[in-house]
Amino acid sequence: MKNLNLVLMLFLTICCLTVNAQNKEITGKVICSDFPSKDDSTEHEFWNGSGAVIFGNDSIRLGTANNNGEFKLSVTDNIHSISVGWVGMYPEKIELTGNCKFLEVILLPDVIYDFVTYKKEQRLRKKDRKVLPDLYRKAYEQGIFKNEEPCR
Repeated sequence: MKNLNLVLMLFLTICCLTVNAQNKEITGKVICSDFPSKDDSTEHEFWNGSGAVIFGNDSIRLGTANNNGEFKLSVTDNIHSISVGWVGMYPEKIELTGNCKFLEVILLPDVIYDFVTYKKEQRLRKKDRKVLPDLYRKAYEQGIFKNEEPCR
């Protein structure tokens, strides 16, 4: 009877460990963009985010984008957000909620705001990010992205 209890407890422990260690595959594409010009007469220019680095919750490096800006990650269930960054670009933080398996990310330039308070800098960054929905639409129209809106 003792052996049966021991085997049963060992089996349940192994089952619990394998349930917690499930991985999910996330693929995506990273592109970079300047801020759009005031006139819409010219087509907006995007370029691949080759070499963009993807970090997990606690600055754990998960992967790097290839030359086309594409990446493929295998993340565990305990990673709830990722951060995508590149030299000269402001890092984009993405919450991993829902059933998104393919992420499309646009990185904007990291502008340095001198001689302003932290609060004002955050307001200016929020204002800069208001162009993102329009940029996603333009990337979709140019055939760079598969979806018109980001999956988040």
